Amino acid sequence: LLITALGIAQIVSWGTLFYAIAVLGPAIRKDLGVTSVFLYGAFTAGLVVSGVASPWVGRLIDRKGGRFALSIGSIVAALAMVVLAISRSASMLAAGWILCGVAIAFCLYDPAFATLGRIFGDAARAPITALTLAGGFASTVSWPATQYFIDTVGWRDTYLIYAALLALVAAPLHAWALPRQRAQKDDT
Repeated sequence: LLITALGIAQIVSWGTLFYAIAVLGPAIRKDLGVTSVFLYGAFTAGLVVSGVASPWVGRLIDRKGGRFALSIGSIVAALAMVVLAISRSASMLAAGWILCGVAIAFCLYDPAFATLGRIFGDAARAPITALTLAGGFASTVSWPATQYFIDTVGWRDTYLIYAALLALVAAPLHAWALPRQRAQKDDT
């Protein structure tokens, strides 16, 4: 159940934070009047923020365990989706992508793998492989779903739907599926 729950959370997280921009980008650009360079540059800035924040998140996982970090990451991701949805300016859009970068550091593969390593120790290879395979479905699910949502409700409401998925599906799965305490390191 742990890997299934984490797999679903990874599909939601990757699909919303990483893959959706490929489909939503043209509508965002048209509505806000930003260039492709600006839009994808803001997305890239979020990825840079994720890289900068990742060592800190790793230390947090060592101190408090992955349940805390991954759950918080899903909530921050939901908040970032709301910021993107209500953006009326280029600067607010950029702020949304920076916040997405913080969320990425907290809830995509790296913290999930670190968490599985803490839980399973030397036996983590199989759970990490299974989680990777589950997460690999994110683009397969996200791209058509995002296109459907943009065609039916527009890009802003698509991000609000994704905020709800992150807050009501991914965050509870992280909180429910992962152990409350961090795994104890075996120093032998």
